[in-house]
Amino acid sequence: MLRSFLIAYSVVSIPFFVYHEFHLPFHYIFILTLLTWIVGVSLLVASALLLQSYWKNPFHPLIEMISVSFFILALWLSEVFLFRAGRVFLFMLSSLLFFVRFLKIETFAKLALAGLLISGNGIITFRAMQGFEILASYILYKNKYPFPETKANEWVQKENGFYWNPAISIGFTLPEEGYFFRPEDLGLADKTGIGQLAGVIGSSDSDPNRYPSVRIFFLPSFIKFSKEEADREMFEYLKTKVSKQEIEDLQEITVKEEIFENVGYRFWTFYDSLRPRFAKTGYILVETPNSDSVLLQITENLEKGKDHEPWMESLLGSIRFSDPFQGND
Repeated sequence: MLRSFLIAYSVVSIPFFVYHEFHLPFHYIFILTLLTWIVGVSLLVASALLLQSYWKNPFHPLIEMISVSFFILALWLSEVFLFRAGRVFLFMLSSLLFFVRFLKIETFAKLALAGLLISGNGIITFRAMQGFEILASYILYKNKYPFPETKANEWVQKENGFYWNPAISIGFTLPEEGYFFRPEDLGLADKTGIGQLAGVIGSSDSDPNRYPSVRIFFLPSFIKFSKEEADREMFEYLKTKVSKQEIEDLQEITVKEEIFENVGYRFWTFYDSLRPRFAKTGYILVETPNSDSVLLQITENLEKGKDHEPWMESLLGSIRFSDPFQGND
């Protein structure tokens, strides 16, 4: 019976795992699918043993406690409790389970326990797959230009919201409703990109990916990073997002970037599938006075007839390559 169940699970789950990871190279797909399948099967076997025991000995408090805790853990991992609706759902479900347990309705109790275990299994398996994917993406798309990393993340906050980085000779003033994330404030999934990540300037105090936002990458002078390489790296990054179905309708656009002198730039428009709207993304490659390279990866809302939305214009216009407050600390 268990063997047939595992075969059926594999037939249904493996194509889904492969489809979900299809944007990655084949060997990554194979490894991630295998790891996720192992997690799913392990949870499935454990759930089947618990259910088998509960069927023979219903209303066993330890089995019920394990099952409920497992389901709450699954909800917590899926970040459901960040939303009021998730907490209300848990309260209502707990009330229903309490009445079923109190009235000792055996059939409903067995079905409820099976539902908790199966749902928890699916949620945790999917979260495990996402975790493996984040790790794989970090390995695959992290800084691919090896060099001893500098103190590019050591920013100094000065007057009027001005941030200065002496290691890479660049500074900026946060626009209104702007927030700055240092690399140590970011999770593994947000630390990938072109060069060494020096920080993210965003418009949300909790989500560095909510645009408008600018990701700052640093490459030292001995890394000969050209506009052509920036084009290739940026386009590969966007192709990955298209294959993951996070964005669609990717179109290159022509802009005239004259806010400050730069080595090169390139921009695209796209339709954001996760936040249903049209948006714009691209990069500006700058050479600092130290002959190092700084790449500004920009994502913002699309405003027709304008090169940038006001928030982004304010930020880009504030960028400086010398410290205007030097000696005033």
